[in-house]
Amino acid sequence: MLVFQKERSMVRKVVLLGLDGAVPTLVEEYAKQGLLPNLRGLMEAGYYTRALSSFPGVTPINWGCISTGAYPGTHGVVDFEIHEPGEPLDAKHSGFSSQALKAETIWESLSRQGYRTATVNFPGAWPPRDGVTKTIAGEGSPSSHSRFEIRASSCFATANRQWALRDADLLRMPRDVIHLCPEWDADGIGPHIAVDLEPSADGGQVRIRSIDHVVTPFDYVCEVNRFSPWFYGQFVVQGRVREGTFRILLSHIELTNEEPEVILYVSQIMPTDEISRPDDLGAKVVEHVGPMIENSGARGYERGWVSERVFLEEGIYKGQWLVRAARYLLEHDDADAVFVKWHFLDHLAHEFWGQIDAMSPWYELGRSTHFEAIFQEAYRAADAMVGKLLEALAPEDILVVVSDHGQLPHLKAMSINNLLWNTGLIRLKSQDPMVVDWDRTRAYAGPCLGHVHINLKGRDPQGIVNPEDYSMVQSEIIHALTNWTDPDTGVRPVQFAVPIEEGHVFGQWGPRAGDVLYFMEAGYTGDINWFPLTSDGTVLLPMSRDLIATADYGEGKFIASKFQSAHGCGLPTRRLGRGTEEAILFVRASEFDTSPLSNRTGVRLVDVAPTIAALLGKIPPNRSEGCPLFRRDTPAAFGVAYTGSRGEGS
Repeated sequence: MLVFQKERSMVRKVVLLGLDGAVPTLVEEYAKQGLLPNLRGLMEAGYYTRALSSFPGVTPINWGCISTGAYPGTHGVVDFEIHEPGEPLDAKHSGFSSQALKAETIWESLSRQGYRTATVNFPGAWPPRDGVTKTIAGEGSPSSHSRFEIRASSCFATANRQWALRDADLLRMPRDVIHLCPEWDADGIGPHIAVDLEPSADGGQVRIRSIDHVVTPFDYVCEVNRFSPWFYGQFVVQGRVREGTFRILLSHIELTNEEPEVILYVSQIMPTDEISRPDDLGAKVVEHVGPMIENSGARGYERGWVSERVFLEEGIYKGQWLVRAARYLLEHDDADAVFVKWHFLDHLAHEFWGQIDAMSPWYELGRSTHFEAIFQEAYRAADAMVGKLLEALAPEDILVVVSDHGQLPHLKAMSINNLLWNTGLIRLKSQDPMVVDWDRTRAYAGPCLGHVHINLKGRDPQGIVNPEDYSMVQSEIIHALTNWTDPDTGVRPVQFAVPIEEGHVFGQWGPRAGDVLYFMEAGYTGDINWFPLTSDGTVLLPMSRDLIATADYGEGKFIASKFQSAHGCGLPTRRLGRGTEEAILFVRASEFDTSPLSNRTGVRLVDVAPTIAALLGKIPPNRSEGCPLFRRDTPAAFGVAYTGSRGEGS
């Protein structure tokens, strides 16, 4: 690989901080209130605008747009998960892996030109492809599991509390021993922890003690809703000894009943090694900045294991860790360009948006102040992350702060595949369990949102639609989607749908894209994983606090009511209630001032990578389609050339 050399002492550094799901309306409101001094400073003395994501406006697609400067049709991640041509129509793969991206990233481009680049928890970065960029786990996914973890977060509860919790293991009081065994190895071994309920001045206390397989023995008395120190344990995973880190929290104790009630929460257990490339980098970072948790989502809160405050605390810890890791790379590892992404603001919105938006069916006036304070604290944590990064940068260096999408209140969920079933485009072999009859099915929506695939002969392994009938079936799908109306309001939940031949207007093309694209009305969702095929064939469900979903993403069950906010199902310009689909974009660089260029409309996330390259005087990623924003004579990119047909049967 050709690498351009440079003078290391003269390098202009750049850091990109990704705030997944950060909403412009909240950022602007909180900055105006004085809650976000660092971001307000960037607004006043740098560059700030609302930016447009690419459709569908979801995480892997738009971090791909940000990192490559290319539209989804070019970088290849056209959906939250991706469907590869030639596979069954219900097959899907992660959109977060670097192997899913078909375009060069900004860190790969800069490393090719002599920059020392690094990524931390960034979508599309793992596994590293160029052999040069330093990478710290993981994929930047919102999943509650991680390919790197030894064990996901877990819970142990007494029987009188276990029944009310999801997936909690039994804890016997007054004395028990819990085994923190590796999750992905049935024969694995982990530390055994003694748990004792002891008398105390206020009635009782929980003491935890190490028994074996712990690097540093401990004997600790738990306090309610206060994490223990970090413990280091030895785990045998796939026959190898691994060091892992964890904390324990007493989530609940009640001694007034005949039987004591106790809930213990154990954090995600992450290794201290093999979380990076090169292999030794992760261990150095953990030694310098502390243990890592990759998942800071709502797994524990959704299951009733912890309070919303603990959910918030873990999310903020993760953000602080990411910034400390980024600073280690800048200050101790000689990195010139660091790209880091924090997902927690997206988790927070999905879990609690309805509590702060009066349009939401989850809204309760009496509780809104409490949850508003939680949002403010989370956004203040993001602002503090910005401040810590500014401390590590010289005045001439560059800081970019960007989100991938915003949030809207989630009002109603639509099952696109139930609609296709009701109209005869999908046929079933069985309704219990639900089994698709591919020999009679002409169309299927997925993998996630925005795409409907035709079961085409010569292209799909079970194809039945003749190529000469392709356009006719496209029209039939579009008619079915756009003519269905909400029986309560008369609104058409699918605002419009287009054949893929018109998809270039929205950045969609290529063999992974569906044959029809559909766009939801604001407040309506059409995510296949949120509302899959169901035996009752229901097409639309209003969201409600009484509509309970207990499955996890990817299980093929209804989970739409777990999400109080939504994004990505419609146009990136949509606004509703307190929310907007738009993203945020800040740039701190000397080339920007408070000229009329700031806050202009039409800026897109594909403009970020070419802007960084131009500010550094470097070549943008080799398939970049956006425009550098600081060139006053160059408008933001609104589209790219595209030619092609999808009805060829190949």
